[in-house]
Amino acid sequence: MDLKFVSCLLSVVELGSLAAAARAEGITASAVAQRVAALEAELKAPLLRRAGRVMQPTPQCRAVLPQLRRMVAMQGAVTAALHLRELAGPLRLGAVSTALGDYAPHLAAALRKHAPEVGLHLVPGASSILFSAFEEERLDAAILVRPPFELPKTMQFRVLARQPVCLMRPEHSVPEAALPYIVYSRGSWGGAACWQALSALAPKLEILAEADAPEMIAQMVQDGLGQAVLPDWAGRQARFPGIDVSALPAPSRDIGVLTWTRDAERPVIEFLVRQLTGRGKALGGAGSIRGYETVLNI
Repeated sequence: MDLKFVSCLLSVVELGSLAAAARAEGITASAVAQRVAALEAELKAPLLRRAGRVMQPTPQCRAVLPQLRRMVAMQGAVTAALHLRELAGPLRLGAVSTALGDYAPHLAAALRKHAPEVGLHLVPGASSILFSAFEEERLDAAILVRPPFELPKTMQFRVLARQPVCLMRPEHSVPEAALPYIVYSRGSWGGAACWQALSALAPKLEILAEADAPEMIAQMVQDGLGQAVLPDWAGRQARFPGIDVSALPAPSRDIGVLTWTRDAERPVIEFLVRQLTGRGKALGGAGSIRGYETVLNI
C-alpha cells in the first residue's frame, strides 16, 4: 500500500474536499482523486462519498481510519528517526491564520537558506483542531493559542507573543456611533477572553456576526460593517491600517509554539524554535498598542 495514497485520503477526510486536500498535499485535485481511486481498488471498498459540497468517509473508511493514521504516523516517525541528528526530513507545522502571516514567510526563507533539505508542510487551522492533530502526531509542531488546560509533561509550550485584547473600530468613526459587533467566536480558545471583555464593555450589544476568524473580522471592521473586540497581532497594522485600536483591561491572548518534550534536541525542532522566537523578538516592537509584549523564555 502506497502511503502517499493513504496521506491523500486522510487529507480529504480531514479537510472535506479534493481541492483542499490537493493544496495540502501539493498536487492537483485530479491527482488526489486518482490516488484515492487507486486505494479503493486495492482495498476493494469505497472510501469516500459526496454529501453536498463535502467529501465524507464511507462506513468502510471510518472502520480503518485509526489504522491508516497510525501507518502514516509510523512512516513520519521512521523518517524523523533517520534524520534525528540532521537538518533534514519533513517538518509538519500547524498554525492559526494570524500566526501564518507573522511567522511562516520568515521561517520558509530561513529553511531555504540554512536547511534546504527540510520539507516544510504548513497546515492552517483553529487552535483546538491543531492541538488534536498534534496530539495524534499528524503534526510535528503547532503555533496556536495557549491551551486552556494544563499540558502533559510530554508537551512543551513556548510563548512567542502576548497579544493585548483591543476594541477595534473603523478608522475615524464617531465614538458615539452605534455600530454592531462582529464577535470572535466564544467557543474558540482565543475568543473566550475577548467575549468576557466585550460583555464588560457593552452588556447590551447588537451582534452582526460571529466567527473564528480574526483576519476576516478585522477586514469587516475596516470596511465599516461594525466593530469588534480582538487580540491585536503583529501583522494586523500592516494588513488592516484603516482601523482605530484601543487596548482593553483584559487578559492577553498568548500565542506560542507547541512541541514534544522528546524532540527538544532534534535539530529540525531546535531550528524551528530558534527561528520562531527570534521572529517573535523582531515583531515585539511592531505593534502600535502599548503593552504588546514578546516572551522568549518561560
